[in-house]
Amino acid sequence: MYEGKKTKEGKKTKNMFLTRALEKILADKEVKKAHHSQLRKACEVALEEIKAETEKQSPPHGEAKGGSSTLPPVKSKTNFIEADKYFLPFELACQSKCPRIVSTSLDCLQKLIAYGHLTGNAPDSTTPGKKLIDRIIETICGCFQGPQTDEGVQLQIIKALLTAVTSQHIEIHEGTVLQAVRTCYNIYLASKNLINQTTAKATLTQMLNVIFARMENQALQEAKQMEKERHRQHHHLLQSPVSHHEPESPQLRYLPPQTVDHMSQEHEG
Repeated sequence: MYEGKKTKEGKKTKNMFLTRALEKILADKEVKKAHHSQLRKACEVALEEIKAETEKQSPPHGEAKGGSSTLPPVKSKTNFIEADKYFLPFELACQSKCPRIVSTSLDCLQKLIAYGHLTGNAPDSTTPGKKLIDRIIETICGCFQGPQTDEGVQLQIIKALLTAVTSQHIEIHEGTVLQAVRTCYNIYLASKNLINQTTAKATLTQMLNVIFARMENQALQEAKQMEKERHRQHHHLLQSPVSHHEPESPQLRYLPPQTVDHMSQEHEG
C-alpha cells in the first residue's frame, strides 16, 4: 500500500527515518495478523499524517532536494517532524511480543531520542501529572520480560535506555530514572548472553556517572543561586534609607538601680 510512496516522499521530506521505520513495522508479516489490527491501523494513520505534514513543509516544486534515510539532528522547529505525536504505533509495536517488531520499534525510538526528535516533554494524555517521556521509558522497560526475552531485544533496550538517560534533549526524574536503572540491572543479572551482560554493566556505570554528575551540578547551581540572593539582600539592606528619628539616649533608656537610688537620696537630702 505504501511501497509506491517511498520515492515520492523521499523528495519531499528531510526526515525519512520515521516514515521508513513505520513502513518496516507495517510490512512485517506478523502485523498482518488479526490480533495486530490496532498496531496496523496506528501505523497507517501515522503515515498518512506524516505525509500530509511533510507536504506542508515541502519547498516549492523544483527546489526539493533528495531525501535521506538518515536522521539529521534537529536544527529548527520548522524543518523536522515532531515525533512525539507519533509515539502510539511504536508503543503498540513494543507491546506486540514479536521480537522483530519490538527490535525495530526500539531502534527507532533510540535514534529519535538521540537526535532530539522525540523529547516527551509534553504531558502524558493517558496519565495526569506525568510527562510523555515517563510513558516512553516505561514502554521501553516493559519490553524486558525476563531471561526468556530475545537477546537482540535485550540489547536494543539497553541502548535505548542509555540514550534516554544521558540525552541532553530530554529530562527524566525520580521514579523513571530508577526504572531505567533497575531494568538495566535486571538484564545484567538475568541475561544468558555474555555480550549483553557486559553491555548492561557498562551502561549502568555510565548511567550512574551521568546521574551523579547532574545531581552535583544541580547542587552547585542552587548554592550559587543562594549566594547571589544573599548578596542581593545584603546590598539592599545597605542601600535602604536611614531612619530620620533621633535614637533614644542610652542613658535615658536604661539607668542602673544604683544610680536611681543615689538620685533619690540626693533629692531627699
